[in-house]
Amino acid sequence: MHERLWAIKYIILLLLFGISLESMSTAELFAEVEPFKTAITLKFDRQWWFVLYAVALLVINVFTRKVYCRYICPLGAALAIPTKLRLFDWLKRRQECGSPCQLCAKECEIQAIHPDGRINANECHYCLDCQMTYHNENKCPPLINKRKKRGKPAPVAAQLIPVVQVQAAE
Repeated sequence: MHERLWAIKYIILLLLFGISLESMSTAELFAEVEPFKTAITLKFDRQWWFVLYAVALLVINVFTRKVYCRYICPLGAALAIPTKLRLFDWLKRRQECGSPCQLCAKECEIQAIHPDGRINANECHYCLDCQMTYHNENKCPPLINKRKKRGKPAPVAAQLIPVVQVQAAE
């Protein structure tokens, strides 16, 4: 269901592009799929259907994070197109990512990490939460297993961040 809903934003982008080729003023009307003008710029001082749409998205967002960004946003769809042309993949993954470890996939709010560990670059918002887990020796299961095999104790917070003590001036 989730992966099928991703297609909606691409369809909206294509429709807006097609409409803009015919008439920019009509395309401007259809660009109201974006609720931020209603919610932020006009502070909900609009016709009831615009307000209802914006409020509905807010209510849905309480239960499902970033609904607009994930499924409706035509700008997000347009920004996903250049990801096909990227020269390198700078998000790091381990061989254990996806099999057996599923931690990053479960923690990803966007659900852009497949169960096999691959990151869907078209849908990834580059929040870098997966990279924080990837480098965290207390959270990443493969790193925890490697540390246990070496017989090293878990790093203490004071060891991770050096404390600078300032002498009071006399």
